[in-house]
This record gives sequence, C-alpha cells and structure tokens, in this order.
Amino acid sequence: MGVIIKQSLVSTILTYVGVLIGFVNFLYLFPRYMSPSEVGLVRILQDTAMLMVPFVQLGVSQLVIKYYPQFKDKKYYSEFVTLVLGLFLASSILFTFIFLVFKLNIIEFFQEKAPAVNDYIFYILGLSLLLAIHQLLVSFAQSLHNIILPNFLKEVVLRALTLVGISLFALQIIDFHQFILLLISSYLVSFLVLSGYLVKNKSFQFTLKFEHIKWSAIQKMLSYSLFTFLGASGILIIGKVDSIMVGGMLGTGEVAIYTTAFYIAVLIELPKRAVAQIGMPIISRAFKNNNFEEIKTIYSKSSINNLIIGSLLFIGIWVNLDSLYSLIPNSEVYVLGKWVVLIIGTGKLLDMVAGLNGEIIVMSKHYRINVYLVVTLTIFTVTANYLLIPIYGLEGAAIGSSLALLFFNLSKFGFLYWKEKIQPFSFQTIKVIAIATLTLLVGLNAPELSNRIFDIIYRSILVTILFGGLIIWLKPSEDVDGLIKSLLRRFK
Repeated sequence: MGVIIKQSLVSTILTYVGVLIGFVNFLYLFPRYMSPSEVGLVRILQDTAMLMVPFVQLGVSQLVIKYYPQFKDKKYYSEFVTLVLGLFLASSILFTFIFLVFKLNIIEFFQEKAPAVNDYIFYILGLSLLLAIHQLLVSFAQSLHNIILPNFLKEVVLRALTLVGISLFALQIIDFHQFILLLISSYLVSFLVLSGYLVKNKSFQFTLKFEHIKWSAIQKMLSYSLFTFLGASGILIIGKVDSIMVGGMLGTGEVAIYTTAFYIAVLIELPKRAVAQIGMPIISRAFKNNNFEEIKTIYSKSSINNLIIGSLLFIGIWVNLDSLYSLIPNSEVYVLGKWVVLIIGTGKLLDMVAGLNGEIIVMSKHYRINVYLVVTLTIFTVTANYLLIPIYGLEGAAIGSSLALLFFNLSKFGFLYWKEKIQPFSFQTIKVIAIATLTLLVGLNAPELSNRIFDIIYRSILVTILFGGLIIWLKPSEDVDGLIKSLLRRFK
C-alpha cells in the first residue's frame, strides 16, 4: 500500500494544482468571456469525444494493464508491444468506418436543440482518435507504476494550455473556431510528451516476427480485450452520457450550467482516480502471485481512505456552495445548477466509499461479470436520463447518473461478498461517517461573513481543523494517520 499512497499523494497534489487552473478556466474565464452556448458546445465536443474512446480502443488499454506483468523483462516483450499497437490500429480503422456510417444519426440527435455541434462533427472524430492513442500510452505508463507524468500532463499541462487559449480568446486575438483548434492541439502536445517518455524508457519495442506469442494466447487476450471494452465503454457512458443527453434534449446553454456544476462536484472523486490508476497494476500483480491478502488489504484501505478525503471535500463544497456560485461571472445563470452539485457529489462520495471494487473484479478471473453489470447499468443510466430529464431538467440528469453509480456499486459489493467473502467496511467506516456528519452540521450553521471570499476561507479552515482533528484523535485509518504525522514532522 506504500507505493499506492506515495504515488497517489503526488498525483493528487498535481491534480489539485490542475484543479486551481481549472477553476480559473471553467468557473471564471469561460463564463465571463464565452456565452453559455459556447461553453456548452466546448463541453459537448470534449465529452462526446471522450465517450467514444472505448469504442476506438475496444479494450486494448485494459489489455496492456492486465498482461503487461506477464511480458515485462521477457526477451519477446517486443512481440507484445507490436501486437497491442496492431490491435489498436485495426480497432481505430473499424471505429472510423462505423462513425462515418452513422454520422447522419449523430447529426440528427443534435440538430434540433444543439445544431452548432454538427459544425464540428469531424473534430469529434479526430479528437476521439487522439484521446484513444493517448489513453493507450497512459496504460503503458501505469504498468510502469508511473501515474505522475500522465496526471501532470492531463491535470496541469492540458488545463494550462486551455488557460492560454481562453486568454487569447478573451483578448480577441483568436476567435471561437481557432480556440477549438488550439484546444485539440493541446491534447496533441500531451500525446507527444508521453510518447517521448515511453520511447526513452524503452517501453516501445517492435518486431515483425511472432515466435513466442501463440495464437491461443492471442485469442485469450482478444477475448479479455473485448469483454473489458464493454465494461470501459459502459463506465464512460454512465459518466458522460448525461451531459450529452442534456445537450441533445435541452440545448448547449443548459450543458454549460450542468457541466459547470458537474465540474465542481467531480472534485470529490479525484483522489480515487489516482488510487485506481496505481492500484490496478498492483492488483494485477497480486492476482498473478495469488496474494489474496494483499487484495483484501487494498480493498479495505482504499475504501476508508477514499471515504475520509471524499467526505472532507464534499463537506467543503457543500458549506461553501452559495459563496462559490456568487463568484462565478453570470452567476444568475449558472446557479441554476446548485442542486446538481449536491446530487452528483453524493453519488461520487458513495462511489468513493465503495473502494477499488471494480478494479478487483476486472483483474480477477471473474472479469466477465463486470461487463454484465456495466451493460445493465448503462441501459439503466440512459433510460433514467431519458425519462427524468424531460420531467426534472438538469436535476433529472443528475439523479439518473447518481442512481446509476449507487446501483452499480451495490452490485459490485454484493458480487465480491458472494464470491470472495470480502467487503471493505468496518467500525472505522461508522467513525468517519459520524465525524463527517458532525463537521457538516457545524460548517452549515457557522456564522456567515459578508465578504464571500473570506467566508469561504474561514469555513474551509473551520471544517478542516474540526474534521482533521477528529480523524487524528479517533484514528480510523493507519495510512491517513501516518500521512498526517509525516506532514506535521516535515512542517516542523
């Protein structure tokens, strides 16, 4: 768990540096200098491209994480790399063909409420392919137990380049179309840097001879790849389809409100992303070595640690939400997403406390069940959004997505308990929930300051001291307790 904590801590720090840049971008510059329709269009282009990434890859990235430990340091490692890149090339060509066949259906979906999206239909295709190859490179970096560089590129570099783009737009040096081109180019920069890192570390080795990897092994890898593709696509659909459906059913302006609220709420789950990125290769290695005790430890510790940090972030957002919205330009428009923040935030917190349940299932011999669960939940999510958005609007999309996360995690929890007799919760979980509840009540009932910025600062300090003090006193997590003590020693 030490490797996970160290890498996750550095990665999380980088992530929140990116968050600060993102706050400037998405909560100030975008609302101030772009219309809600333009903001919504940018987010639809990004979310639609991201949604299509699994369909470009067909599970190749998950294949790398699963099988990399078996080929690492082998003399025929180059055969594995060549096979992976060959599969990716084939899946990319297939995706491009299917995209062109169904292009008119995509255009029809956005035509009534968000026709501007259709002017950039081929930009979506290009960005999908670029994001897919970038994600493949990230999987190689993860397999090398390096999540710091990929997260630095994703969370800091991309947002910094976006900051440059929106600043140029604000100064009227570039127009909206040129901003989109610059935004896509920023992903290309990230791809080139990551490619250079992998080449330098000799992670890319190629050959035209296949002497050791037999067809039977390739068949197993293809089977795993296709199954995990269904899982990965479903997870992204659950996470991205709400904003796309809001665009198609309500319009690009509503997408701006929804995605701004979503951006605030998603801050809660960022630490889990870092834990999952470094945890997956370690879980894969543990299964390879039949070290089930390590898997149980990772499962329980990921749950309690995620709950602690997730609860603090959720409380910080909730008690400061009104003040935060008052600082956003055109706040009278964007404040309509206030309840979206709380609904999505609750769903994200529940997802965090579930721990690395999905990662354990995907890396186990039961990986197929994850696909069945994801497909079921994907259908549920799309159906829920289709029914709830016309009735409840933006809140309907948030409710549908949060319910999907709840049912998805309950299903994975039940399966792991049934098959492996493991579950991540303990009396320490109850301790953290009690601490979080008390801290939230204190934060919400604290006196309000007239200056919004000072109010955010003082409430944040108040809930952090109270929550952190109770965590140190009651010690629900050895990892967090050790981390706090280490930081205090360094501070002294």
